[in-house]
Amino acid sequence: MVRQKIIHCGKGTKTYYREIDIHMGKSTPRQRGPKRKRSLPKQERLNFKNSQRHLNQVCKSSFTGYDYREDLTYDDTWLPDSLKMGQKYVDSYIRKVNRVRKKKGLKPARWICVDEGFDGHGRPHHHLLISGGLDRDTMESLWYTGRGKNAACLGMASTETLKFNNDGIEGLVRYITKQALRDYKDKGTEGQLSLADLDAGVSEGDIVNPSSGSRRRWRQSKNLIQPHEKVNDHAYSRRDIIRLVRQPADCEDTRNFFEGRYKGYALDTCRHEYNDVTGTWSIYLTMHRKRGKGAGSGCRSGKAGKRKAGEVMVT
Repeated sequence: MVRQKIIHCGKGTKTYYREIDIHMGKSTPRQRGPKRKRSLPKQERLNFKNSQRHLNQVCKSSFTGYDYREDLTYDDTWLPDSLKMGQKYVDSYIRKVNRVRKKKGLKPARWICVDEGFDGHGRPHHHLLISGGLDRDTMESLWYTGRGKNAACLGMASTETLKFNNDGIEGLVRYITKQALRDYKDKGTEGQLSLADLDAGVSEGDIVNPSSGSRRRWRQSKNLIQPHEKVNDHAYSRRDIIRLVRQPADCEDTRNFFEGRYKGYALDTCRHEYNDVTGTWSIYLTMHRKRGKGAGSGCRSGKAGKRKAGEVMVT
């Protein structure tokens, strides 16, 4: 049996981004039983890699080139003394954003927040991926605390539109999760988020390290668009897989083969992996829709270039 799993990053099956996993396996799949022992370190490293990959897929599904990346920092006067206090400031900021969005007829913002510098390494700050629709000056002006005459700016808020390429914003996801990776390396993998947790709707912010009590460093809204999968056990033969892994993953023949099989999509990356235990191969692909076949890069509509300067996309 050769299992093909297409991961659609967004709603429907004509999404701008998709990832494809192709695995050789036994003819009769074995149902996974309940977990009885703590995972081996190798498996835990894979779990962390997969959770980071899933986060990248969620970002591709939920955000576009109309949305924002924000860096929120603090002046000395308002520097939070704990992660809990910093998260309260961010939660208050998001409530302000949603109040303004509601007045303009916009839906609540989708967001992912990464908290950094609260472990003593560096200065506390936050990275925020958040829905667009409001202008950048408005977004930055809402980073304050207090009301009326007592309102005070918490620090600097830097806002810029997300910049997508063929890989989406994978580089940005790696950057904003570097603190979680540091925690993973420094403190071990107790409380590690697994794919089973992700399927159950558990986020990184819900996982607690039993030995230290520390929480993972990114949080998210509940209205994110989740990637979805379609599985086919008869799309490839074992002969196809053996032929493909015998040639370089980045060669022209490999590109032509997959772009011919997945019409309208361009191949971005192809990776082969061999499992020493099972003696089988796996192929991992990332692809994006070709221009003229759907949305422009990172946009919901191919008409993005027709917007006038200063016009805000309403989502």
